[in-house]
Amino acid sequence: MRSLFSLFPLLFFLFTFHGATGNKLIRNNCKLISKDTPNVKYEFCKTSLEAAWDEDYYPSLATMGSVTLELIMKNVTNTKSYTEDLKDDTSEPDLNACLSDCLELYSNTISDLEEVVDDYKSRKYQEASEGTNAVLTSLTTCEDGFKDRGLASPLMERNNDAFQLSTIAVNILKMLS
Repeated sequence: MRSLFSLFPLLFFLFTFHGATGNKLIRNNCKLISKDTPNVKYEFCKTSLEAAWDEDYYPSLATMGSVTLELIMKNVTNTKSYTEDLKDDTSEPDLNACLSDCLELYSNTISDLEEVVDDYKSRKYQEASEGTNAVLTSLTTCEDGFKDRGLASPLMERNNDAFQLSTIAVNILKMLS
């Protein structure tokens, strides 16, 4: 019975250490990425990945990449749904046209991301990086559509989040290559 109780502190230490290692991995890599890439904010990188990080994840750069790709997919999928709702609620023709263009881009982006995830799982990091760069292009194209028509983008914050996450993913893919 006594040995059972002495096992609890050891298990507690191991689980705490495992989670702390994941947080350290995130902090260190987010510092590197935000230092080398001005459009990625350290705090955004750190808080996004820490919030999505499961304590059972093995702390590795590969896991960090998987988590980042999952976050991008969730963001783009949610933004697509949000855009559909905005489009349904607007009668302004220019805004409607921009939202339609962005919806098409998001649909293509979701397909691209599915391929990126497959490439990532197959350790085809160069192909995954190219697909992630296509995501960046789609997000920029969506925002440019609003600018070209002199409109404020109702998607700017969401697109910026996806842009930062995609840039984080590209940097992780470079590190893994």
